[in-house]
Amino acid sequence: MSSTGSSQYNETYELKRRKPLATQDTDSELDDIINKTSTLKLNDKTDLSQLFINYINPLILTAISAFVRLWRIDLSQSVVWDEAHFGKFGSYYLKHEFYFDVHPPLGKLLVGLSGWLAGYNGHFKFSSSLSYPDDCNYVLMRAFNCMFGILCTPIAYRTAVKLGYSQFTIWFISLQVVFEMLSLTLSKFILLDSMLLFFTVLCFYCLVSIHNLRLQDKILSGEGIRWMIATGFSIGCVCSVKWVGILVTAVIGLYTVYDLLIKTYQLRSKKYPIKFSSYLNHWLIRIVTLIVIPFIIYVASFKVHFSVLTNSGPGDGSISSLLQASLNGTKIKYGPRSVGYGSLVTLRSQGLSPNLLHSHAHTYPEGSQQTQVTTYGYKDSNNEFSFEFDFETGLRNHFATLQADNKTTVEYDRLVKHGDTVRLVHNNRNCLLHSHKIPSFVTSSHYEVSCYANLDQSDNKDDWVIEIQEHGKSPSPIFANEAEDEIHPISTNFRLRHKVLGCYLATTGKSYPAWGFQQGEVICKKTYLANDKSTWWNVEDHENEYLPPLQQKYVPPKPKFWREFILVNYGMMASNNALVPDGNKFDRLSSKWWEWPILRIGLRMNSWSATSVKFFLMGNPFVTWFSTFNIAVITLYFMVQLWRWQRQKLNFNGIFDSHFNKLIIQAFLPFMGWVFHYVPFIMMGRVTYLHHYVPAQYFAIFISGFIMETFIYKKCNKYVTWTLFGISYLLTIGCFWYFRYFSWGMEGSPKNFNHLKLLSSWMVS
Repeated sequence: MSSTGSSQYNETYELKRRKPLATQDTDSELDDIINKTSTLKLNDKTDLSQLFINYINPLILTAISAFVRLWRIDLSQSVVWDEAHFGKFGSYYLKHEFYFDVHPPLGKLLVGLSGWLAGYNGHFKFSSSLSYPDDCNYVLMRAFNCMFGILCTPIAYRTAVKLGYSQFTIWFISLQVVFEMLSLTLSKFILLDSMLLFFTVLCFYCLVSIHNLRLQDKILSGEGIRWMIATGFSIGCVCSVKWVGILVTAVIGLYTVYDLLIKTYQLRSKKYPIKFSSYLNHWLIRIVTLIVIPFIIYVASFKVHFSVLTNSGPGDGSISSLLQASLNGTKIKYGPRSVGYGSLVTLRSQGLSPNLLHSHAHTYPEGSQQTQVTTYGYKDSNNEFSFEFDFETGLRNHFATLQADNKTTVEYDRLVKHGDTVRLVHNNRNCLLHSHKIPSFVTSSHYEVSCYANLDQSDNKDDWVIEIQEHGKSPSPIFANEAEDEIHPISTNFRLRHKVLGCYLATTGKSYPAWGFQQGEVICKKTYLANDKSTWWNVEDHENEYLPPLQQKYVPPKPKFWREFILVNYGMMASNNALVPDGNKFDRLSSKWWEWPILRIGLRMNSWSATSVKFFLMGNPFVTWFSTFNIAVITLYFMVQLWRWQRQKLNFNGIFDSHFNKLIIQAFLPFMGWVFHYVPFIMMGRVTYLHHYVPAQYFAIFISGFIMETFIYKKCNKYVTWTLFGISYLLTIGCFWYFRYFSWGMEGSPKNFNHLKLLSSWMVS
């Protein structure tokens, strides 16, 4: 809907308030008149009002938004809260050092860009509460991030205009977005939350625009295609900042399904016919813009990620051996090109969680209660194992990892080959990789793997059979023809079959609970598929002084982008799933889903000492509590409307009825936006914090706007309307002003701000 059309709707709603219409048919006729006259210029006064609506008002609101977010942005000269994470990730891009994180790279790439624009070279460690050095322009980096928060205001304003709201409601929604203190506070620091909210806001704005164009049957026009492309771009960006962006994508997907169902109905409709060619074009444009374009943007962010991070870094332990080998300054220990008995190795899984085989001095709390075997994303000595001869050979006192004596024969230089039976000895604890018919703790349909006993107490359940699956070819002719029945570090993928049980050493991509330190689960898996990559392993680090050393530097096969893309994404998923609360520890920063809409608890973002500048993450009480109340109101409103429709007291003139379509875009979709951004946090088991409510709060504000428009602007006379809207404006701004130092920073003793402790649960002093 155009801005002029919006103005006409506002005038119509004024008429409706003064003199309610008798029937729905009359309402439809009035809407037809509005559509036909929406482009007419009535007089110069109308032109002036459009100037304010389209330009002056959003500029004023954006200026206010910029002021409250940029004011005192430089006050804290030390690292605040998660700046310790995201500032550090930005630094890795500037140093080109590979890292691993649970979030996609786009937001952190933008943080790196802000550092580059600020002339920062990436040397600062971004440790929590550490003071920024003089040569790190943290203010510009914060301001860059803040721009995403500021820009939410004009987009929210334009969204409200396109929804056809009155200027009273448009200003109500815009002021609530400006002074909503969760997003306001987060936008002042080097974080991803403002970027996530900005692209979420942009997605909803695009959705509203598409809805208006759909009502005008303009989706296949040039304007419609441009808006569809913009929607796909927004989806790609929001999902490339954080995976939680999939929630607003689900809202758009829900609307798209609804729209295509209508198009399918039109194929058989005589009243609203559609050509089959147009129907196919509608499908095609949505597939290209809402699936292909977002996917391209998401993949492109990883392409840039891999292209920029060309040096070895702290994330090496979580990526494949081939990708590590391609990095400058790789930490891989290149040993002899063939693995022998007695070789000290690390083994990396080729499954969707490509971490290193690991064991440590902790036992399973149930099952065998033997020593845990896991996969681990960081390199340490607990990842090191040695190849030993099988159990029967050990009974003949023939070994590869012991010292020779009168009773023991030692052979250090025999090569490990396809079909050999081996034992794997943990280097630090001398226990043996073991499996038995005891269910694994997480995936109980498979067998537990443990590290048990030692060579003196070994049994045949320590035996594993080598099955070589694949050899990667080196681009160097020197290493191109390596023996295919031998294990070669990095390039050979093999399986370890348990000789007694017949199952294979494998990973599941799942994590153990807190007692297993959220490390990856290792199992013995019955599988008949040789290509099951969860059972594939490769040797990464290799040391053996008794085998011929490398004469020339090994040239590994080049990593394949799509394989690395899939592995990194699955690793992100596994790490996200591991972010579960530790029942043995109290996390004073975390909060529960039910606490967010009632603001029961806030979050201290940094040190609470008298000498530090303190920030308390807390929502604007009026904005949050009023929107929470309106969520209950709109739920009741939907129930009443449904009841009236069932009793034929409310007559919609079909799915193309203007009143019905306004209800869809003004009420139902914002409500679904809130539901989709809130309910998942009820069901998920991961650690949750107050800032997770920010996108849901944005949709809750639009729900409040709908209630204000429906029950005040349309129902009350102008004096009551002005009074109630005026009070809402004052409460929105007044609450912010009273609690402004939560966002702007509190200096001095926390006791000086004890008067801001509105609820006893707020940890202000």
